[in-house]
Amino acid sequence: MTKKNQLLALAFILISTFFMASCSKDDPQPEIEQEEPDAAKLVFTKLDANGDETQTKVTVNFDELSHDHDHAHAHSSTATVSSEEEHDHEHAHIHLDPNSTYRLNIEMYRDGKIINDEFIKAADEHQFFFFAKDAEGKTVSNFINYVYEDKDQNNYPIGLKGKFSTLGAGTANIQVILSHGLDKSKVPAGVFNYENYSLIGDTDLDQTFELHIEAE
Repeated sequence: MTKKNQLLALAFILISTFFMASCSKDDPQPEIEQEEPDAAKLVFTKLDANGDETQTKVTVNFDELSHDHDHAHAHSSTATVSSEEEHDHEHAHIHLDPNSTYRLNIEMYRDGKIINDEFIKAADEHQFFFFAKDAEGKTVSNFINYVYEDKDQNNYPIGLKGKFSTLGAGTANIQVILSHGLDKSKVPAGVFNYENYSLIGDTDLDQTFELHIEAE
């Protein structure tokens, strides 16, 4: 091959490579949609004075979750509560001890299988929030506290695992929110009851149960 032909061949290769790269860059990347959960479980495990888990557990089950895609909102058609200590397997509310700390683990399900790993992989755009509210829907202060025990790769909280503390006695509705697609840098550090969550993300999950905090 002559030098001229070699240069022409090289030019052809370079031009072809350029156009292939341009096309690849312009092609829209398909967005992988995460399938939604159809059930969720909240497990409260009481901690002793040393912070170790005890045998006292209270579980809240949200079954048959349905999703309104127009409003990015989920609600529950069935909620059951069980307490291993009381052997009360179905009632309208749960009881926790006053001035106590529980480890709260949240399990997300689809078709009977735990899918927490999917949320952990996309943890940078998911965060749980927790609110105590009165009968009128107003936030109740100094009723509960929550400390996140899990973080994403950017050191921002997730909320699948944390410490849930009761502050005194009383009754309130506990609202559990899973926000999706939010900019976590806009959430004040450690704030578990950030009221403006809906302004910075969509709502994947919105569940409420009644909590009674009272001494045995």
